[in-house]
Amino acid sequence: MNLVRRTISLLSFGIAITLIAPVTPLEANQFNKGANKFVKALAKDAITTLTGNELTDNQRQQNLRLILKSYFDVDGIGKWVLGRHWRKANADERTEYLSLFEDLIVKTYATRFKAYSNEKLTLAGTKSRGQTAIVKSIIKRTGQQPIRVDWRVTFPDGEYKIFDIVVEGVSMIQAQRSEFSSVIRRNGGKVSGLISALRDKSIPIKAN
Repeated sequence: MNLVRRTISLLSFGIAITLIAPVTPLEANQFNKGANKFVKALAKDAITTLTGNELTDNQRQQNLRLILKSYFDVDGIGKWVLGRHWRKANADERTEYLSLFEDLIVKTYATRFKAYSNEKLTLAGTKSRGQTAIVKSIIKRTGQQPIRVDWRVTFPDGEYKIFDIVVEGVSMIQAQRSEFSSVIRRNGGKVSGLISALRDKSIPIKAN
């Protein structure tokens, strides 16, 4: 749990950023250029729609849902995080799980954006393997060590989507997968146990 919380906390700063010019020239490869531009667009939209004291908690959550749907492969991430247990889940469990997984992300990140303090992000190059690009970046924080953040961008169905964020070598989806696997093990290997835990975590969101 501590690793997951630390990772999510750092990731919140990876999205809530002010862009400055890339430190290295963009690669000529069009796929890499598109992925680089996509991460820039995400950052701009996040700053515009998720920060500001005038936003209510509910407005910030609603705006974050739109960001997730536009920029992240939420369903793909949710399936990967559940791993082999996805095959064990029935249709109703899969539907509820994906909905609750999105709720968990919204609840976690929306509260983090309240603490936004103008961190600076520098894009530091992009490389690709097949239909996956890694957009490298560095987040600079006043009086603290910079943080390395890699954005894993895929291209499912002809659209760029973020599938993972790696902070200082820690994968968001791998950390979440480990946590979910532990919850399922503690509940006799049943996905229903995880769904029940996610329901409890989603209550504050539903109440707004």
